[in-house]
Formats: sequence, C-alpha cells, structure tokens
Amino acid sequence: MKLYIEPSIKKLEKILQNEFLAHETLLHYTGSMYGIGCRVSSPAGIDRICKLKQRNGKDGLIVLIPELNWLAEHGITVPNRLIPLMEQYWPGNLSIAFKCDNPDFAHLAVDGKVAFRVPTDDLLRIIIDLLGEPIISTSINISSLPPENDLKRLQKMYDSWFDLGIIPNPKRTSISAEPSTLLEYVPKGEGGSLHDQIKCLREGSIPFYEIKKSFNLPLVMFVCTANICRSPIANYLFNHLVEKEGLKVTSESSGLMEGGSMISVNSLQLLLENGIKEAQTHTSQKITPDLINGSMLVLTMEERQRDYLRNSVPGAVHKIFTLNEYVGEKGDIADPYGSDLDSYRMTYELIENRLNRLIQILKQKGAI
Repeated sequence: MKLYIEPSIKKLEKILQNEFLAHETLLHYTGSMYGIGCRVSSPAGIDRICKLKQRNGKDGLIVLIPELNWLAEHGITVPNRLIPLMEQYWPGNLSIAFKCDNPDFAHLAVDGKVAFRVPTDDLLRIIIDLLGEPIISTSINISSLPPENDLKRLQKMYDSWFDLGIIPNPKRTSISAEPSTLLEYVPKGEGGSLHDQIKCLREGSIPFYEIKKSFNLPLVMFVCTANICRSPIANYLFNHLVEKEGLKVTSESSGLMEGGSMISVNSLQLLLENGIKEAQTHTSQKITPDLINGSMLVLTMEERQRDYLRNSVPGAVHKIFTLNEYVGEKGDIADPYGSDLDSYRMTYELIENRLNRLIQILKQKGAI
C-alpha cells in the first residue's frame, strides 16, 4: 500500500489523477475511524471489498458525499422529513438510508434504499470533492470481528487490502473506533406504517433516542449573552409563531453566561402584550456542546457569540449562524439590556421580522 499522510491539495490532485483511477481500494479516515473504500462507480472494487471482509450483500456500505447540497445537485431527492436531521448532523457520524432512484447507485441499493453520509474529516471531504464522485466506505475488519482502528496494527494485518491510503496526520486520529449510527427512513404507507418513521439499523456514536427526538421535533437554539433579553424573546416568539402555523419545529434559548436568572422585565412585558405567557417561568441557561449538538440550527444575536461557539464546537460550524446572517442581513441585533421599554420594543420588532423570514426560509428548504 502506498500511504500518503496529509498531502497538500496540489499533491492530492496528482495522487487521485494517477493512482486512484478506477477499481483501487482506499484507506481513509472518516473523522471517527479508519475505513476501506473505493469509487461508487466501481462494482469490481465494491465486490473486492465485500470478499475481503467475507461478507454477503451490500448491507452496511455507506456512500460518502462531500456536502449535503451534493444530493440535490445530482438529482437525488431527499425526503423533507430528513432534511432537518441532515442539517443537524452533517458533517457527522450519522448515516441515513432512504429511497434512491438514481441509476448510478442501483448497484448499492438494499431494498431500493441507499445509505449516505457527509464525513467529519476535512481531508476526506476534499478527496471526494476532487474525485468528482462519492466513495463507498465500510469498517476495516472481517465480518463479525471488531473494526481495526490502530494504524500500526492495521498496516500489519490489512496492508494487502489497500492499493493506497490517504489519511490525516495520525496525531489527529483516535485509536477508539466510533462507527456511525445507521438509520433507515420509512415513509408513511411503507410496510403499513401510519406515519413517517426512522428505524435504527445500527447504533453508533450518536444515540438513536437523540436522533429520534430531533426527527419528531427539530430544535432551533437561540443564543445571546445572558439569556435574559434577546434570546428569550426569540425563543418564545418563535414557538408562538410556529404553533399558529401548525409547524413541526420548536426552539429553546441559552446564553454564554451561567444560568439561573429570570427574563428581563421589559422582555417579559412585551411578550405578555402579545399573549405569550410561557415566558413568565423562564430561567436562563448556559449554552453547552450537548445543547448545540441537539439542535438543528443555532442562531446567535451577535457575530462574536457565533464565532465563540464555532471555536468551542468546531464540529458544529455548519449550523451556527447569527440570526441576521441566516436571513440575509448583516450586523448584530444589539442588546437592549438597561435601556427603556421603547428600545426593547424596537429590538422585539426587529427579532419578530427576522423570525418571520426565518420561518419562510425553513419552510422553503423543507426543514419544517
């Protein structure tokens, strides 16, 4: 096996052009474990991998794509109910199998369904993008045995499985293997199901109960500094607006500071004026990685809050924005703390405008 460790983009282009031509097998790193893969367009490569693993059938073979938008760009229709999950967990360690009629993937389909994922590792996404087509990926092991994720042991035991390897610096990898959670989308009517459902085919690093909770009711997280003025307005007003429209989405709010405080008096008064009574029991909370990971979308009031969260949880960069930014506006929504009721009212009206636009965007994307 020829092994390349974190090559430059220029070097990578040459490697892919000269060495990863048609049916070669590739050692890669997904961001959570090492894998063996080949081009999606190579039935011979896929058959070779299945024989090496001593497995029958294509169950468990995942198609890795560079980004969520890739699906639409290549004519693959994603069920609307799955879009919030993909927005929330991709790039990430969640693989989703759903009906795919694209003939380019017919040889990978199991009961007409193909499993897709956007991997976490930046290098692997660049490889896929430069190839111009996805790769299939599966763990490095003989079926029924644990996956091998120690690079030295892997090279010693499985070197002959690979034609080449392109991996990040081993210092950036983990010895503990974390398989992706694999779920299947079951639309209403299929198999007698009364509602759209997701079924767990394999529980991996993301607990299925968390995914199911997000599937049933996607969550938008609003964030400000102390979670007592702007983000509570956004939270309670958003829930009020989507409830009126009968939309399946909810929100929470949090702040960068320690929690335990009541909502500001002026914020509460404005919400009560609009018939939103739930805010009376509001207690502020501090944003955490778990709250971010459990959210479809994280919307801050200021750019500095967005940047802080992106630096704190880099794996969630793809879903952290300012509220203004997400609806196509620039700048921050200023903190009215300490000002008079009229200033709060201006902030309230600004947030209301942004929320109405946010809801329209989410509806157009099919996310709610």
